Amino acid sequence: MIISPHPIVLYDPDTWSAQSDCDCACPSAPPVPHPPLDRPLRLRSHPLLRHIPLNTEYSVAFVPSFSRVAVLNRAARTMLALPVELNNDQRDDQRDGMITLCYRLGLLTENDGALPLPPRPDTLSAWLHVTNACNLRCTYCYVAKSDEAMTEEIGLAAIDAVFRSALANDYRAVWLKYAGGEASLNLALVDRMQRHALGLGTRLGIAVHGKVLSNGTVLTTRRLQHIRDLGLGLMVSLDGMEAIHDQQRPTIAGRGSFRLALASLERALALGLCPDVSITVTGASVAGLPELLRWILPRDLPFSINFVRPLERGVSRQELQLDERRIIDGMRAAFAVIAENLPHRSLLGALLDRAHFGAAHERTCAAGQNYLVIDHQGRIATCQMELAHPVADLSTPDPLALIRADRSGVQNLPVDQKEGCRTCEWRYWCAGGCAVATYRATGRYDVRSPNCGIYTALYGDVLRLEGLRLLQQSTGRIRREE
Repeated sequence: MIISPHPIVLYDPDTWSAQSDCDCACPSAPPVPHPPLDRPLRLRSHPLLRHIPLNTEYSVAFVPSFSRVAVLNRAARTMLALPVELNNDQRDDQRDGMITLCYRLGLLTENDGALPLPPRPDTLSAWLHVTNACNLRCTYCYVAKSDEAMTEEIGLAAIDAVFRSALANDYRAVWLKYAGGEASLNLALVDRMQRHALGLGTRLGIAVHGKVLSNGTVLTTRRLQHIRDLGLGLMVSLDGMEAIHDQQRPTIAGRGSFRLALASLERALALGLCPDVSITVTGASVAGLPELLRWILPRDLPFSINFVRPLERGVSRQELQLDERRIIDGMRAAFAVIAENLPHRSLLGALLDRAHFGAAHERTCAAGQNYLVIDHQGRIATCQMELAHPVADLSTPDPLALIRADRSGVQNLPVDQKEGCRTCEWRYWCAGGCAVATYRATGRYDVRSPNCGIYTALYGDVLRLEGLRLLQQSTGRIRREE
């Protein structure tokens, strides 16, 4: 542990991009303010600034819903506790550099500390349901399976529709998620669609990113090489070690799928792919989360932890709360494993359902705003959990315009419009929980998630883990200012 009489601030400049689930709100990089140079600047610590002690010397510092997450030593905390001034006529490069850094991180301010609205997302995301076929029957899946698959004609038209909406709404990047069913069962079509998207992106000046979402059971070496050569990312679902995973994700024949998924992950790593692991937590599986993380963390695999969603409206509030005490205790046990095996990448957007502590966002996910869900028949819905309720089709000139205008389906409201959220200090990091899950439990979109008690109980734990990671990585890529 470094003990210094001089201020030390540790932070990670890339935490805003720490990914959450694959259909996340895709938050933009938050603007980094630069202090004005035309006048003296009188600053004070942000009125909402909070600290979580890590040890006797260091603490995590943050302004909920606003700042970057940083680690400060005692000298830095002392500096922030007093009003400071930046004056161009009286320069002290070391002192002024530290003050400027804390201002840019959002820890110092010259105003009343009112939280600004988060920036508009800059990427249009699309969930492309390339097949309805799947060899698993996961207990929480919301897709009614069949042998149908998207045709090449529909697939290419779907890509065209995504780019029409990107152009019409001034998006300079698109994020394509190839899903199903089991997307790798229609990998030839994924190839055609991705190549078509890359060609359109080059011609139109729109960046293209893509990922295949898979259950991992049929990812042969050849298929993995194909995904890698297309430049696509890969997300594989893994809910626990053998017994837990097999219980939640059995095959059609009722057999386990764990060993198949694990073998695919090992093959992917051997080929130079680094798959994301998507973990769905249920009341039955949370006790096995620590064991799963003991397998994931040494392999340096990115992962995201998400809570199960109810399959239909009418699930009771008690059921949706996932046995609050059990989930909190299980998550904390998992966090203890992470503290023993801290990764080099930030987990601020990965540990707690749709909360993202690295980038402010008004909505929990992108549904209804910058998100298109296109099924295998070319019908376009607001959310993949609402595939049976399309609001547009591939003939629509701008499908996103109809998605945004629709008032009959999912209403993914800004967090400031949700009862119980609008005065919460965490609102722009949390955004109030999944709209579909909340509606199915309460019959309302304008209220906070029934899982709010779980979220708020664990926020401090997530931020403490980030602080411990910053301390561990302070001699690596994390920038150190002294």
